[in-house]
Amino acid sequence: MVNSRKLVLPGHYIQGKGAIYHLGKMGRPLGTRAYVIGGATALSVAGDRVRRSLESNGIQACAWLDDVKDCTPSTIERLVAVGSKARPHFVVGVGGGRAVDTAKAVAWKLGVPAITVGTQCATNADGSAEAVVYTDDHKFLDVYILPENPVAVIEDTEIIAAAPPKYLVWGMGDALSTKFESEAFAEAASKRGDGRVTTSVALALANLCYDTLMVKGVQAVKDLRKGIHSSDVDDVIEAVKFSSAVAFENTGCALAHALHNGLTRTGQIKGEHGEIVAYCTIVQAVYEGRPDEEVHAMVEWCTKVGLPTRMEPLGSPSKAMLRKAAEYACGPETGARNMPERPRPTELLKVIDRVERGV
Repeated sequence: MVNSRKLVLPGHYIQGKGAIYHLGKMGRPLGTRAYVIGGATALSVAGDRVRRSLESNGIQACAWLDDVKDCTPSTIERLVAVGSKARPHFVVGVGGGRAVDTAKAVAWKLGVPAITVGTQCATNADGSAEAVVYTDDHKFLDVYILPENPVAVIEDTEIIAAAPPKYLVWGMGDALSTKFESEAFAEAASKRGDGRVTTSVALALANLCYDTLMVKGVQAVKDLRKGIHSSDVDDVIEAVKFSSAVAFENTGCALAHALHNGLTRTGQIKGEHGEIVAYCTIVQAVYEGRPDEEVHAMVEWCTKVGLPTRMEPLGSPSKAMLRKAAEYACGPETGARNMPERPRPTELLKVIDRVERGV
């Protein structure tokens, strides 16, 4: 099909104070047996509300697991085994990125729909049809491409705003890449001429996400640190959870996430996903030759909200490991394939050195 355009979305996106009580209403058409999956912290915070919402709509929690720490093949298979015996009608994933990615993967393997419930804002994974999978020793392994998005994404801002502000900072760091990677993807797709055209909706959401972060991100962090749940906080949550998620899934990751994955594979980088992605986004922007004022504005913003602009806070990989990270990042199966021109490891290392010296 020539010049085909495609937009994939979660079935419903519900955000606001008390949104978690929509869970049962969203689940009821799916059946009466829910398999609840989450982390210990997330379910200690939201578990009672999850259970009340389900039970008030005649839904039984046929299985309840609150020990998810990482999205790994072994964790997924263990939870699938539990689900095979419990025979749920749908899966509910509660928590951060690792918990909801695990839940989505388990739902896929069980052949049932998924609903996700975010409890913090460090990730845009809640609405996507992907699951980022790690090894048991916390190294990036793979991305599972799932056949469908969650049927509902529920973001209770009362719960999310009560989480430590650092989660919002990490989520903004991840979402920061969306504009740059989406635009690179669109240009690369145009050059390939393979018939796929990036929708204007996806690019508009990518730019809306970036503008929201730049205009409201600093104040949102300040508000959360003061215990204030402001409209800026709500707007940033939407930018991370919806605008970023829909934009990246309808375009693709590019150099920023490819470099993130390469760095984490070294075992010598210890930062959070959003922290590493923010740094790698600066690297991509410099690699692309973006205007100095745009790069400087991004660096200044990162400094204000507390995201790294140098590698040192994340770790100090050896030259050999950094070279391996660059080689992986520029490989044929990574997000680098979505750059208009595939970067070379030597070029990428030069850009990293430039960023390290200050841009």
